[in-house]
Amino acid sequence: MAPKKISRASLGIASATMAAMCWGGALVMSKGALGSFYPVTLLIIQLMASVTFLWCVVAFRKASAPTANVLVKLSFLGLLEPCLTYVLVLIGLTFTGASEASLLQSLESIMIVLLAMLLLKEIPSINFIVLSAMILVGLFFALDIHGGNVKEVWFGASLISLGMLSAAFYVVLSSRIAKEQDVFYIVACQQTLALVASILMLPLEWTIYPESKAFAALPGSLEVWGLALVSGIVQYALAFSFYIYSLKYIRAGLAGMFLNLVPVIGVVGAVVFLGERLSLLQVGGAALTIIALVLIAKNAASENTLKDYIKK
Repeated sequence: MAPKKISRASLGIASATMAAMCWGGALVMSKGALGSFYPVTLLIIQLMASVTFLWCVVAFRKASAPTANVLVKLSFLGLLEPCLTYVLVLIGLTFTGASEASLLQSLESIMIVLLAMLLLKEIPSINFIVLSAMILVGLFFALDIHGGNVKEVWFGASLISLGMLSAAFYVVLSSRIAKEQDVFYIVACQQTLALVASILMLPLEWTIYPESKAFAALPGSLEVWGLALVSGIVQYALAFSFYIYSLKYIRAGLAGMFLNLVPVIGVVGAVVFLGERLSLLQVGGAALTIIALVLIAKNAASENTLKDYIKK
């Protein structure tokens, strides 16, 4: 029995790691695509690509449908993430850089633990509280409020933070119903409803960006369209499938720890591919954030045995 548990844990950890890599990389891709698309329009295009990919996989695998009751519960979680989460994140990205947005995404792992405390009565340790404060200090400096338009930077940061709260609710609630269902069917149902909701949000985008109503606002470059479509498959179809799959084998708390890889991948990608530059103050803030996150993961591993994190 013991080798089987280790194997299940390894599978869950590997899947959570792959999900974090997809999210980190796709965040940079989305920032690049936002130079040509408006936020909600980009989300719709990305979800169309993801939903098409997911239902093709479901049809190919001939996956069985869950019961009607479970189907409703699964689908409505899609309104939290990707719908609400990424509407907030994509709009927030128009006011801040991909590197700052990547660092803000590290807040999700903290929020998951806090929600678990409120909803599941799990009390965090003093170490966790201290390290969480370190993360907030690191983010404060990493956002570099002394440069650029302070109001715009913090408006974007606030939207992304709210998006992370929505994502944390999604993770905690999904962990309760993910185990027995087909991964691709779960994600396909959630993202189909999210796509419908995103289309209904278009009037919001037209209000914020009146010029986005015109058909001419869409880019004509095939390269840009390819970036939007590929980023949709990576960010939604692949990342969510990997993450839901990880929740089948490990608990949400451990899976959430691997979200800490997202800011690392996102910041590196923003510097390498988007040409964003970090000041020494931002580098120091990012380093403090990442060090605190690593210590949180290390403390979690030392305070709890691995078997405590494995889904029974």
